[in-house]
Amino acid sequence: MYRQKSPVYSSVCHLAMCIVLTSFFSACSGSGGDAQSSGNLGNPDAMPPGTGGISFQLVWQHPSSSSKTRNLAPAFNSCVDYAIGTIAATVSSGTTTVTNNSWPCSAHQGIILGVPAGSNYTMRVNGISSGPTITTTWSGQTLSITVMAGQITNVGTIIMSYIGEDTTQPTVTVIGPNSSPTSTTNIPITDRISVAFSKPMAISTITSNNITLINSSDASTVSGVVSYDNTINTAAFISSATLTYDTQYVLQVMSCVTGSCITDTAGNQLNSSYTNTFTTESAPTGTANAPANLTAEPGNGQVTLDWLASNGSTSYNVYYSTSTGVTTTSGTQVLGVRAPAVHLGLTNGTTYYYIVTAINGFGESLPSVDSSTTPTVPAGNPLPPASLAVNFNSGTSPYTVTWPTVSGLSYNLYWSTRPISPDHTAADNVIRYVTGGQFIHAGVTPGQTYCYIVTAMDSSGESTDSMQVCGSTSSVQIFWP
Repeated sequence: MYRQKSPVYSSVCHLAMCIVLTSFFSACSGSGGDAQSSGNLGNPDAMPPGTGGISFQLVWQHPSSSSKTRNLAPAFNSCVDYAIGTIAATVSSGTTTVTNNSWPCSAHQGIILGVPAGSNYTMRVNGISSGPTITTTWSGQTLSITVMAGQITNVGTIIMSYIGEDTTQPTVTVIGPNSSPTSTTNIPITDRISVAFSKPMAISTITSNNITLINSSDASTVSGVVSYDNTINTAAFISSATLTYDTQYVLQVMSCVTGSCITDTAGNQLNSSYTNTFTTESAPTGTANAPANLTAEPGNGQVTLDWLASNGSTSYNVYYSTSTGVTTTSGTQVLGVRAPAVHLGLTNGTTYYYIVTAINGFGESLPSVDSSTTPTVPAGNPLPPASLAVNFNSGTSPYTVTWPTVSGLSYNLYWSTRPISPDHTAADNVIRYVTGGQFIHAGVTPGQTYCYIVTAMDSSGESTDSMQVCGSTSSVQIFWP
């Protein structure tokens, strides 16, 4: 069935307003938490005789054109901002490598076990890029480490410095309506506005401070959300409501505003500011055009749907089925959706078929061409919690976060005072190894929005993200990855 949003729930999404199906659609989204994979930790009692361990934490220094070791960056956005996929540590004695290990960058720390008891060890940690070209772009080390048998030596914080050579400033390569970036007239009022960059960008710098949409008729700033998809180097402005017919809008991408600058993953500032002016369509005189370019991308128990905005539409309906030939009659209907949308609660290994129609005051359009895909579960990783609930009390503190638990799993809870995008690695704070299915968040600030994500942990690693819940004492928003 479709779960209607209560008055305190609204829809926000990663790269667009989303609706999520679990047999229902809910709202969607998705900048890092210092998540620790349980595979990073070992049992000191299980170490071979005569050996010990070394533990460490990492801090990343922000690169810049004038100095690559200036402006210490907060750990929460380092992996995403600097496109680091893996941290790899090597323990050596002189020129001899004793042992090594690696972890996801989001850990920001690690433990190496089985190091023979001894002294004068050196540990070097490299940050390895997550892009198509695998290179070491960050590095740090600590010297003169002594390891005691049966004990773990904490060497403290290792400062990671940028060692890359990228000094090329990024540019904006495409700017404009997502459905037709080069068009300046007749833009669908349900369209999202896209900004494509020439290079991977530091996600924490892509914000509503630097990317704004202005209504030219009254010079007002349009309310909306700015998101960044690091898989395609593209930001999007998603208005909180449909735009107005026959209205001129100006999209502004400001390289720097009041000390807030857009930069790439190497710290290079966007080369200049950009603008794009367009005019929306006139009010329709009949049903909307059928949506085009419907795509379905598989995930773990979920499918992400996207399509191009259709002229004349005010919203969209999704129809889905596990049988081929889905139609508006045979498919399960989900009302009032905006692209992209995430269909959750699916059975891995089962193929799902989809069509989309456009809706306006004259009725429903013809359906799109169908699209299908089969969700799959990543090998070895646990599933995330199926749901997440937050009690945003009428008072100031505390907020209570709860989720269903599975025996044998522990959980990491990530929170920020902003939407966490694109995934948990962008959270400002993390509480690790929660086992009771509940987190009581004391000391919250009245009127401040708080966002929460939970992941599951076992010996094989960390799950994908749960739904994300954002809210305050006055309103709640649900996001999905």
